Amino acid sequence: MRPVLLEMNGFASFREPTLMDFREADYFALVGPTGSGKSTVIDAITFALYGSVPRWGDRRTVANALAPTTDRGIVRLAFDLAGHRYVAVRELRRTAGGVHVKNARLERLADPAALGAPDDATEVLASDSEVTPAVEKLIGLPFEHFITCVALPQGDFAEFLHEQPAKRQEILVRLMGLQVYTRIAQAANAKAESEKQRAEFLARQLEEFTDATEPALQAAQDQVAALEKVAERIRAMLPELAKHGAAVAEAQQACVALTEERDQLRAVAVPAGFAELGEREREIRAACETADEELAAAETADTTVREQLAAAPPQASLEQARRDHAELDETEERLLAAQALQQWRAAALRDAIAVREEAEGLARQARQAREVMARSHLAAALRPHLRVGGSCPVCEQRVTTRPGPLTAPDLDAAERALVRADSEVERSRGEWTKASRAEQQATSELNMLIGRVAALRADLAGAPALEQVTAALARRERLERTADEADARLRCARTARASAEKTAVGVRQEVQAVRSVLEQVRDPLVTLGAPALDRDDPTAAWATLVSWAADAAAARTTELSGAHERLARVRGRLTTAEDRLADVLTAPGVEFDTGRPFTETAEPAVTAALRGARQEARRLVERREQAAKLDARRQDAEQAHQVAKALGHLMRADGFPRWIVTTALDTLVAHASERLAGLSDGQFELVHDDGNFLVIDHTDADGRRPAKTLSGGETFQASLALALALSEQLPAMAAAGAARLESVFLDEGFGTLDETTLETVAATLEELAIRKGHMVGIVTHISALAERVPTRFAVHRGRGTSSVQRETP
Repeated sequence: MRPVLLEMNGFASFREPTLMDFREADYFALVGPTGSGKSTVIDAITFALYGSVPRWGDRRTVANALAPTTDRGIVRLAFDLAGHRYVAVRELRRTAGGVHVKNARLERLADPAALGAPDDATEVLASDSEVTPAVEKLIGLPFEHFITCVALPQGDFAEFLHEQPAKRQEILVRLMGLQVYTRIAQAANAKAESEKQRAEFLARQLEEFTDATEPALQAAQDQVAALEKVAERIRAMLPELAKHGAAVAEAQQACVALTEERDQLRAVAVPAGFAELGEREREIRAACETADEELAAAETADTTVREQLAAAPPQASLEQARRDHAELDETEERLLAAQALQQWRAAALRDAIAVREEAEGLARQARQAREVMARSHLAAALRPHLRVGGSCPVCEQRVTTRPGPLTAPDLDAAERALVRADSEVERSRGEWTKASRAEQQATSELNMLIGRVAALRADLAGAPALEQVTAALARRERLERTADEADARLRCARTARASAEKTAVGVRQEVQAVRSVLEQVRDPLVTLGAPALDRDDPTAAWATLVSWAADAAAARTTELSGAHERLARVRGRLTTAEDRLADVLTAPGVEFDTGRPFTETAEPAVTAALRGARQEARRLVERREQAAKLDARRQDAEQAHQVAKALGHLMRADGFPRWIVTTALDTLVAHASERLAGLSDGQFELVHDDGNFLVIDHTDADGRRPAKTLSGGETFQASLALALALSEQLPAMAAAGAARLESVFLDEGFGTLDETTLETVAATLEELAIRKGHMVGIVTHISALAERVPTRFAVHRGRGTSSVQRETP
C-alpha cells in the first residue's frame, strides 16, 4: 500500500482544506513544531483506511477526529496497491448525539493514473460499515497489525519487539498469508466429513439396486427371444390378412359410393319460389323504365328554371338599390329638419353673444365705480389725521391748511354690485358656450346629411326606379320558389329511380342465384352422366335435370343390393384370419387394441412389446453397471475421507503453520540482527528463544538479556531493525495473496539516538526507500535528519488550523 494523495478538511487540527501529494515522494519527512499536527497526518492515513487512530485508545471513538467548532469533516486517501489505484473516503458529521462517520466508501479507479476527481470513473467496492473489512481484506492487515508493521505511532514503536510470542505469531501468520494453511486444514476436515457422508450416501443408494440380479436379467432376455419369434410369425400372416382387409375395404367403399350417389340424385329438386321469380323480373323492369322517364322530365324542368334564375339580376344588387332608395328618402327628410334646427341654433348663438357682451360692459362699470369709492373712502379716512405743516401720505406735499371732514361712501355696496355683475358675466358666458356647442353640432349634422344625400344620389345614378326594383325582386322570388319545387321533384325522382334500381338488382341477383344453383346441382352430377341443359330457359332445364335424377337414383338402388351381399362374404373371410392372428398374439402376453384392424395394430403391438422387453433387459444391464460404479465411487469416497482426515491433522495450527512461522521468524531475526548490529555499531545482535526476543550484548561478554531491558535509544534501534526487516523480507516469505508492506511510517523516536547512530539510521532509511523501492515516511524534530530527506512536508499551526507545505531541497 503506497499513499498517493491525502485530503483533510475538518479533521483534528486541520480545520481548513488541506491536500498532500505523495507522488514522487518515496522518502519524506513531516517536520514542524510540537503540536503543529505532524502525527495527525499519519493519523489521517490510518483513519481513512480503518476509521480509527491508535492514540485515541478506543476504536469506537471518533469524536477526536472532527475539528472543534466544525460540524462536518472529510478524510480522503488515494493509494496504490498491486497495480490498481483505490480511494478510501470517510465523512464526519457532528449532530446532537455526537460525532459520527457518514458516507464511508472504498472505490477502485478505472484509470490507475487518475486521482479520484468527481468525474473520474470508479467502481464502488464497499460503503459505510463494509469499508473497514474490505480494506483489511484488500491490504491483508487488520488495524492492530497495520499500526504494528506499517504506521508505527508515537509511543507504540516497540510493540512488535515487546509483543507476546502468541500474539507475534498471529501477526506473522496474517502478514505472511499463512491463514491459507488454517483454511487448508478446515477445508480438509470439511472434505473428510463430506467424503464420509458421500460414502454413506452411496451405500444407501446401492440398497436400491436389489432388483438388478442375474436371474432377473436372464428372464428378460428369454422374453426378448420369445417375442422375436412371434414377430416373425406375425409378419408372415399379415399379407393374407391385408388381402382380406383390402377386399372388405373395397366392398365397403362400393356400398358407400352407391349410397352417396343415390342420396345425391334423390336430393335434386326445383328451388322454392322459382315460378314467381320471372313475373317479378318483368314488373321491376317496367318500374325502372317509368322511373327513368320521370327523372328525365324533372332534370329538364330543374335546368330550365335555374337558367332563368341565372339570367335575372342578382338579388344582392336589387336589395342594395332598394335600401339606398329608402335611405335617400329618409335622409332628405332629416336634411330639411337639420337645416331648420341649424338656423335656430345660429340665432340663439347671436342672442347669447349680445347678452354676454352686455354683462361684460356692466361688470366693467361696476369695477370702475368700486375703485372710485375706494379712493374716496381712503381719503375720508386719512383727512382727520392730517396736520398743518406735515406731509400728505398720499401726495407727499406739505399741508398748509387742514381740510374739513368728508363723508365715506358705501364701499360694501359697491363690492356687492361688482360681485353680482361678475356672476352675471359668468352665467352669460356659460349660456354662450352652450349655444356655441349646440350651433356647432347642428352645423356638423347638417353637413353630414348633405354629404350622405350626395353619396346616395351618386350610388343610384343609372339605377332603376324603386318601382322597377320592387318588381324585379318579386319576379326573382317567384323563380326561386319554382327552382325549389323543381329541385324537390328532382330529388324525389332520383330516390324513386335508386329504389327501383335497388329492387331490380335484388331480382337480378335472385335470377342469377337460381342459375348458379342449377349449375351447382348439375356440375357434381356430370360424372354420373347428367345431361346437357339449356341455361337460357331455367324452367325447362330444371325439368330435364329432375327427370334424369329420378331415373338414375332407381338404378343405383338396384346396384346397392348386390354390393351389400358381396361385402358380407369378404367380411367373413377377414374375421377367420383375425381370430388366428389373435391366438398368436395372446400366447406371449402381447397387448393389442381390439377396436382397430389387426393390420394396423398387430405388428406395432408386437414391436412395442419387443421394444419394452429389450428396454427392460437394457435397464437391468444399466442398473447392474450403475451399481458397480456406485460401489467404486463408494470405495473412492472412503479413500478420500482417509486422505483428507490425515491432511487436516497435519495442517493444525500447532503443526505445519507453526513450523513455517518459526522458520520465518528465524529469517526475520537474522536480518533484523544484521540491521541492529549496524545501527548499534556492532554492540547488539538479536535472537529469539521460543518466540521471545533476546539481545546479545557484545560489550558485556556476549551476555544475553530480554529485549525489554534495552534503554529507550536501544529499544528504538531494535524496533527499527525489526520494522525494516519486516519490510524487506516479508515479500519473499509471504504466500500468494498475503500482505505487501510497501510503506512504513515512523512517528518520532529519533531524539533518543546519538549523532553516529542517527547517521546510520538515516542511511538505512535512504537505502530502504531508494534501493528497495519502499515508501518511507518519518515524523521528526531532528533537523539534521530532516535535511537528508529529499522531500519534506512542513506542518504549521496558526489561526486555529494546521497547514502543510511541501519542501524539496
